[in-house]
Amino acid sequence: MRKAIRGSLQMLVCAVAAAGTAGCSWAPWGEKEDPTVVPFKTIMSGSYQGFLKNWDDKKQPVFCTLIRSRAEWDEWMQPAPVAGDKRPYGPATAHFDTKQYLLVARTMRAPDAAERPHVFTPLSVTWRQETLRINYLYRAPSSGASYTIKDYLMLAIPKERYTTGPVVFYENDRKVCQLDR
Repeated sequence: MRKAIRGSLQMLVCAVAAAGTAGCSWAPWGEKEDPTVVPFKTIMSGSYQGFLKNWDDKKQPVFCTLIRSRAEWDEWMQPAPVAGDKRPYGPATAHFDTKQYLLVARTMRAPDAAERPHVFTPLSVTWRQETLRINYLYRAPSSGASYTIKDYLMLAIPKERYTTGPVVFYENDRKVCQLDR
């Protein structure tokens, strides 16, 4: 019995090695990177000591911007220091050498702690025909809070390739904003 198992295991190892060296198409390292897919990292709205500055949400219910420098960060984000809080007020200035931030915000009823991570869900960031496209889901909080807040989705993306052209934001597959750069 042991010989049969050992022999089967050796054959399996040999088959996998042969497939790997033969350039088998199912091997994950053989796939080419899709140049239209933009890598992103979600920055939670509580990551920094601060908040998004006000805008006229009656004229513009969905606020969108692209932050490419420390000066632009300071234009839209307001520091709010809290005694004993070790979080930074924003990214370091050197961070803007390689990263930029896509930001979309809304005024909404305050979500409870359980639903807050699910209010904004990023789906994709793509680069096609010189246009940066952001797709995300928005789920209005159902907490029943008696007050509203301005909350946002922020995505960090690489800076090197995405420097010109329009930026289009799609919420639940519906175009809500376009920034022309």
